[in-house]
Formats: sequence, C-alpha cells, structure tokens
Amino acid sequence: MDTSAEGPAAGPRYLLGFDTAALDNRECDVLVVGSGIAGLVAALQASRFAHVLLVTKRDVSQTNTWYAQGGIAGAVGETDSVELHLSDTLVVGQGLCEPEVVGAVVGEARDALRDLVALGVSFDHSRNGRVALAREGGHSLPRVLHSGDATGAQVQDTLSGVVRGSHAIEVLEDAFLVDLLLSEDGSCRGALVLEPGATRPTAVWAGATVLATGGSGQVYRVTTNPRIATGDGIAAAWRAGAELADMEFMQFHPTALDSAASPKFLITEALRGDGAYLLDCEEHRFMLGVHPLAELAPRDVVSREIEKVMARCGRPNVWLDARHLGAEHLAQRFPTIWQTCLDAGYDLSRDLLPVAPAAHYMVGGVFVDVDGRSTIPGLFASGEVSASGLHGANRLASNSLLEGLVFSRRIARVLERERPKSQAVRVTGEGPTGVPGAPGPARAAIQQTMSTFVGMTRTGAGLRAAADELAAIAASLGGPGPNVDAMEARNMVTVAGLITHAALYRRESRGTHFRSDFPTRDDKQWRARLGWTRGASEPRQIAVGVAPEAGAVAFGLE
Repeated sequence: MDTSAEGPAAGPRYLLGFDTAALDNRECDVLVVGSGIAGLVAALQASRFAHVLLVTKRDVSQTNTWYAQGGIAGAVGETDSVELHLSDTLVVGQGLCEPEVVGAVVGEARDALRDLVALGVSFDHSRNGRVALAREGGHSLPRVLHSGDATGAQVQDTLSGVVRGSHAIEVLEDAFLVDLLLSEDGSCRGALVLEPGATRPTAVWAGATVLATGGSGQVYRVTTNPRIATGDGIAAAWRAGAELADMEFMQFHPTALDSAASPKFLITEALRGDGAYLLDCEEHRFMLGVHPLAELAPRDVVSREIEKVMARCGRPNVWLDARHLGAEHLAQRFPTIWQTCLDAGYDLSRDLLPVAPAAHYMVGGVFVDVDGRSTIPGLFASGEVSASGLHGANRLASNSLLEGLVFSRRIARVLERERPKSQAVRVTGEGPTGVPGAPGPARAAIQQTMSTFVGMTRTGAGLRAAADELAAIAASLGGPGPNVDAMEARNMVTVAGLITHAALYRRESRGTHFRSDFPTRDDKQWRARLGWTRGASEPRQIAVGVAPEAGAVAFGLE
C-alpha cells in the first residue's frame, strides 16, 4: 500500500509528572474506568468474584449510554436469526468486520438481553405480549429492543442502581483517568486517577484494568455526544503503548435536531423506521432511488446524501417529515422526542423538523481481541473506547449498546478464570513542560479544525492542513498540570491527530470514511484494518477474516 502520509506524533508519555512512592494509593482486583453500559456490566459481572473499583469522570449516570434513544439490537424475533443479524452487520461494515467477533456478539445477544431484563431493565412489549421490535437503518427487519425512545436512560438508570447497591463494587465519581501504570515487563498494573479536589493523582493498583470510557465526539464542533466524551481512554491507551485501530472511521448520525443546543439532540433512526421521511428544500423525498432501503439505508449513505442535498439547497439542514404518523402515535412511541421538539417550537404532527448530520460514534479505538484483551497484558477495553472489529468501517444501528454488553460479559469470564490480584510497583514519570495553554480556546480550535477538514467528506490537502493545525495546537498546550479541562484538551488533540493521520493514510472511500480524491472502495489495496502504535512510523496492516457479505448486492453496496 503506497502512501505518503506521516504517522501521528507520539506526544508525551504522561500528562503529569509523578512518583508513585509519593502518592496516595488504592488497591482493587479489577479497576473499571467508565460507567456506561460497558463499564457497569463489567463491574457487575466482575463483582461476583472480585473486589471492583469503578472510576467515572462525572456522576455515574453521565455517559453516552444515557443519551442512546434507539435501543439494543438482538435476533430475538420469530422471523429473525443470528445468521441474518450477522449478515446485516457484515454488509454495513463494508468488508472490515471481523466475522469471529460479529458471530460472538450477535450469537450471545439473546442470553445477554435476558440477563438485562433479569436485572430490571424494562423493554416495550406489543399488545400480544411479545417484546416490541423497531427497525433501524441497515437492518433487514425489525430487531431493536427499546424502552420508548429513552432506552439508554432506562438501561443506565437500572444498572447504576444495581451497581450502587453492590457491596463488592466501590464507586469513585468525579475522578479523572490521567494515565495507565505499567510495570517493567509492560503489563498494566492500574492507573493514575485524579480524585475530586486533589492536586495530585492517586495510584490505583489493580490486577486487571478495564477501559470503558466511551467515545470522542467532542473533537467535533457539532456532535450528539455530551461534553465529557473527549477520548480520555483512547488517549491514555495510546500513551501507554497499546495498539489502536480503525481510527479513521467516525460515524455521523444523519438526523440531529438543527438547533443551537450542544450537544445536538438526536432524532432516533427508529422514527424513520416507523415511516418518517427525509425531504429536501422543495419538500421532495431524496433518498428514493439513492438506496433500496431509502431513509433506512446505512448511516454513512444517508449522512452523505444529506450533505449533498444541503449543498444543493444552500441550507444547513434537510427536513424530517413525521406528520403523517399522527400526534397520538408520535407522543406515545417517542415521548422524549415529542416533548423536546415541542420545547424547541416544533409539533411533529404538524411541522417539518430541521435535521442535519452530527458526529455520533467513534468506530475506532483500543484494538482488542474477541475477549476484549488489548495488546498490553492486564488491560482490557469494552464498548466505544475499543476497536473490536464488530463494526468494520461503519456501525450497524443499535449494535453499540450490544457490543458493550456482550464484551464486558466476555471480559468478566476471562477474569473469573484468571483471578487477577493487584501488585503495586514503583513507577515514575515526567509530564509535558511549559506554561499551560488556555484549554478553552484550544478545545474550540480542535473542534473547528476537525469539522472543517476531517468531517464526512475529506481530501488529502484538507487532512494535511488539519494535521499541521493540530500539531500547532498540541505545541501550544504546554504542561496541563492537575487541571481536568487542560488534560481533556491534551487528550482531544491526541485523538484528533490520530483520526486525521489514519484518514490521510487510507486512500480510498469505505463506510464512514469518504475521500473525495479517492472516492471508490478499493478491496485490492485497502481491505485491511490499520493498527497504530505509539512510536511506529506506519500502521500495521491487520488482515480481516474472510466471510461472505450475504445480501450485498440486494442492498446496493459494492
């Protein structure tokens, strides 16, 4: 694969200077960082046999999981099958899914969802008493279990309550992951964590560490992700030397409410699954003829078509039309969306709703195997922080909560066999020097650079310009000190640089990654995942397993 792209800058090894001998210490068997579905399930599963410390950046409930509206995909319907769910996932993943991983996740979905229900999660049921299933983009039939249009909040609140009631799980809120601690043999022994009000970090020693820190949508100016989604786990793993993969693939959700709100309010795909249409400035449906699934095409297809229509119409949005579904159905099936739109001045049963794409889901992250193991012994990753190979080049709708659920269960099974115990070792490190830069302006500059040059449509010239601008921002940050905003800015510029360099390296278009200077998919040269490791000049080419992409022709994909 011939490419002229330079690799991403290694950056500093640590955010702060430290000597663990001089720090306060904590010990646990399993350290879980993050409190979305991946972190909560990992903590609950591991607490059956281990002392668990759950560290979360804000309140336990402040996660991307809480914002998830659509639901959790699973082949539980009478006409559905694991094979069909697998096929749909492979098609949307555009040739870069790991078939073994896809098979494991969709194959365990039924049991994992049953256990969620046993914990108290309530999914909607139809009048015949069967679980109600919605259809979303890329799915060949209804497959998505949901709790109204606030599934994530239902899952988050239920699991958070169970975790808080567990005597085997210690919860540490408002605590920031600074860096991972490695012993001389390269194994992960825990992490540096900045506790609330502290001026220096605590050394947390753990037999195993599970990263479940979520995504990094905040590197973009327009995103559905909350302010905390700054890629802290990905950046910490990079600094520690873990391999990352698939960093060029950032998924944009097609329909976020076009408003001044930040983060943008997501309008779930399930609304289109119930029959809502996308209209252009002349109020014509524009997805007809673009893809056989029309408005329910995979998200990358819909998002890029919206981008084209916005350019043609000279508008910052397109229209979502749900008027024909009726007020009673809309208010009952989508109560959160109904009320939020009313608060914003839109009656879904009477008004067209302005929507536009927004950065939504980080496909790439910490490279892991089918059991969630990273390339660093003792370090695991689950959920959006990871790059498991489930999603390939584009995530199938509502496979995200499923991934965190299943992978955390798989990780816990490994830990139950291995029974890791903490072992404190002395570690010292030096952080970046220099006068701290202003994190607010740096954050805004990162977001503007990424939105301008590394959005849904990319070019080599734009990506090189972004790389230069991000390097200048990184150089301006200086030493962050024990300041969370400053450390977040350092993490954001690290992740943004990794996305940019991966996008520059992949000279084709596939899934969520579109290069207008290389607009076609090129399986001969690029049917491989890109694995990046700190200090390496070029990525590792990760061959993917061979599996038939059943239905690719029928769905109109190359």
